[in-house]
Amino acid sequence: MARKPKVKAPAQKQSAQKRPSGGMVVLAFGIAIGAAVALIATALLLRDGDGPAPPSTTPAVDLSGIAQDGVFLGSADTTVTLIEYADLQCPFCRAYSEDVFPTVVDEYIRPGRVRNEFRGLAFLGEDSVKALRYVQAAGLQDRLWEMQEALFRNQGAENSGWVTDDLVRSLAEEIGGLDVDRMFADAESAEVTELIDRAAAQAQAAEVRGTPSFFIQIGDDEPYAIELTSLDPSALRPALDDALSG
Repeated sequence: MARKPKVKAPAQKQSAQKRPSGGMVVLAFGIAIGAAVALIATALLLRDGDGPAPPSTTPAVDLSGIAQDGVFLGSADTTVTLIEYADLQCPFCRAYSEDVFPTVVDEYIRPGRVRNEFRGLAFLGEDSVKALRYVQAAGLQDRLWEMQEALFRNQGAENSGWVTDDLVRSLAEEIGGLDVDRMFADAESAEVTELIDRAAAQAQAAEVRGTPSFFIQIGDDEPYAIELTSLDPSALRPALDDALSG
């Protein structure tokens, strides 16, 4: 059984977490220089040994009526941004998406108090890469958050080939306002590649060591890392409330 992540106090406002948490996917990676920036990772996935949770047909969160702008969810007028680094195959990222994210949306994002930014990583394998390309492509139509939520709750065994075109299309067709054919075309575009490379470079600069990883940015200040004590909404509230209090 995975150990819980260790606590890092939000008040420290450090620019990056110094060591990986035991309950996260641990990785070491670098950024290759070239036409595309590649995330090179060695991952140790801590599991209970029971395989992935079964798929869910019901969205875990209602995102209707909330503004989206590419990788951002929520009002652009707020000064507090919650940054999430995640891999679509990471089971802890799925647990966050289903168990914590809905509360963050209801209490902080929908009321316009906090904005969320998704920085997708793809270090666990080919299914991570394929899923991330579709998620970023949906983001070009401001539907990234629905697509990543749908993929998380349908997550399969790591690199089993679960990210099929049929699965992606069936999930995408349930998302209102999403042009599915355009998403499939955009998934292979240079624009999506640039978005993926940018997140990888940001993760490298922030010394991210695992997923999910969370940072808070206040205004134009340097983002600082936080760690959850558990995958429970109560673990994230103190950091967000501290940021909102100034």
